[in-house]
Amino acid sequence: KFSLALKRMQLPASFQLSGILRHHLSLQGDGSAIRKLRLFADGNTSIVFNASPSLTLHGQTLPEAFLYGQITRFKDIDCRGPVRLFVVVFRPDGFHRLFGLPAAELNDKVISLTDLLGDRAVRAQQSIADAATPDEKARLAEAFFKQLLDKRPQTPDPTIATSLQLIQQHNGLITIRNLTDVLYCHPRQLERQFNNSIGLSPKQFCNIVRTHAFLKHLNTHSRLTGKAYESGFYDQAHLIRQFKNLTGLTPSQYLRKTDPLAVNFLGMTT
Repeated sequence: KFSLALKRMQLPASFQLSGILRHHLSLQGDGSAIRKLRLFADGNTSIVFNASPSLTLHGQTLPEAFLYGQITRFKDIDCRGPVRLFVVVFRPDGFHRLFGLPAAELNDKVISLTDLLGDRAVRAQQSIADAATPDEKARLAEAFFKQLLDKRPQTPDPTIATSLQLIQQHNGLITIRNLTDVLYCHPRQLERQFNNSIGLSPKQFCNIVRTHAFLKHLNTHSRLTGKAYESGFYDQAHLIRQFKNLTGLTPSQYLRKTDPLAVNFLGMTT
């Protein structure tokens, strides 16, 4: 089995910030190898504190701290040399609640945290890079976000909160009509709220959740036809098409050619 030989650690968000943060992820790896990493949509957004010597996307060096919005098409990142990444994974509406930005404006964008927050981001990035352990990095990152949240306290949009809960409970297998009937709102109103708070339409978000529900059960012994129906796809061809749109791979390629580092982050074979 292909392996990037990376040390991975996932840490839960604190209770105080669990409304906007999902968890933290630490990835550490030594050596001089050139690694190809694939990032694809999982419905969440993230801020990455990057202490790797060379991390590039489309030939451009990525900043030492950056945020990325919702991903509508998978992205391949090249890493030359040691890997030093600490990732703060937000809930789907977390960016909007923290920064107040229309989420759809961030789709498929990588934005330097310094450009967004100035010197505060520089100090936070340096302290997190210098921290000795993932737990210490998580503590420093959360202290930074608490300061931002204190200046912009926001309660969750009840329509969005209920929608996300229902979609996750049903693994994406819920129609927009069912959602709007429960929420007593018009489909266009719900779509506007999703685009503003999450950056995706309700249908796009449901498709991502449904595909990830299938991905959790994908293994070398999976029978795709049965799994397709269980996951709410019309047939195996529909499943493969949706899976490839999300990851850039067929399910069999995913099993043969990748080393999953997180639910939406893969090490790729050459």
